Amino acid sequence: MSKYLLFFLVCLCSNLHSQTQIETEAKGTGISRTDALQDALRNAVSQGAGVSIASETKVENFMILSDAIASNTKGYIKSYIIIKEIPFPDRFEVIVKAIVTTESIKADFQLLAKQLGGIRFLVMIDPKESENNLYEPLYLAVDKINQALAKKNCRYIEPSRFNSLKKETVGLMESMSSDKMNYAQQLGLLADAQFIILLSDYKVSQIPGAFDISRGQSHSFTAKIFDNCTGEGLGSITLASNTASKNVQDGLQKAVDNNFESLFSVLTSYVGTWLNNGTPFELRFYQSGTYRDFRDFRKKLKEDNSFGGELEIVSVLNYTKLNCTFKKRADELADKILDIADEIASFKDLKLDVKHIYGRQISLAPQKFVLPSIPVLKDSTAISPNK
Repeated sequence: MSKYLLFFLVCLCSNLHSQTQIETEAKGTGISRTDALQDALRNAVSQGAGVSIASETKVENFMILSDAIASNTKGYIKSYIIIKEIPFPDRFEVIVKAIVTTESIKADFQLLAKQLGGIRFLVMIDPKESENNLYEPLYLAVDKINQALAKKNCRYIEPSRFNSLKKETVGLMESMSSDKMNYAQQLGLLADAQFIILLSDYKVSQIPGAFDISRGQSHSFTAKIFDNCTGEGLGSITLASNTASKNVQDGLQKAVDNNFESLFSVLTSYVGTWLNNGTPFELRFYQSGTYRDFRDFRKKLKEDNSFGGELEIVSVLNYTKLNCTFKKRADELADKILDIADEIASFKDLKLDVKHIYGRQISLAPQKFVLPSIPVLKDSTAISPNK
């Protein structure tokens, strides 16, 4: 039986389930054939997502969620065939016909929407760059990234609000030394930003032409994305204009235009993994027991199917951190943690309680223990471009 006949029969059967499956044709490009095929399958899922979740466009972070869904091709492609592939000198192009399961897409979209909630981005210059002579253009780069986030309907912290937060954080650093938070994390916490994009390494380079005559200047910088709730670095992208630019502003705009989708995909791919593994959380415990106590605590977590991840314990003096994944909401995780703590004698005697929930970071301590005051600020300067 030929692959075309087989695909026809699959399509015929799929008509019986037209409410849950659609047939799509999508093209992908990549450096290798494998990359091009994966890109085509992602685009096929993206088309399926467009059909199945079109009514959800008013959901906050819709573009992040829909792109995250598209990054998870294995869960939604029921079958596919390659109908055309073209090897170019510098790339491959592949065209596929695929059957996409839309019912799963819709269910997973709704699950991710509950897990992600409302988020904000804080785009800032890496504090280490203050000693760099080419520091100033990065202020323009911050604006360009914020504008690109606005086009994705993402919420971000306005530079004016960020500048005032910097002043507050300098004073806060000393009083919160026990909280094990770095400068950028504290800024993100004050701004109620779950993800931080740090900009650095602005460079200007000459574009060589014939007879080694410069054809103009190319501008580039590096962007690193961090999950501020867990302190995890998600990845970094170099954004470069690649072609001759009129001036610095034009060069930075081209750099963002050329590479922002790659930067954004770092985030959406990370969010997409939550569907299989659960949402990443960081649990912080203050004055709450010994390593032996937490070993028993971790054992009980592993017995619950809602938990996953490495469940690594990091303990320093009277501060303990535990990273995990959980397949439900933050408040449900907090409830579960308290229930488990009450099953362990040493924790139960402490009357462990939740001190604050910040996104996917939960701090716990004995009821009488007071954490350093952290004013999480929300105001109109942390905006959504459509509001």
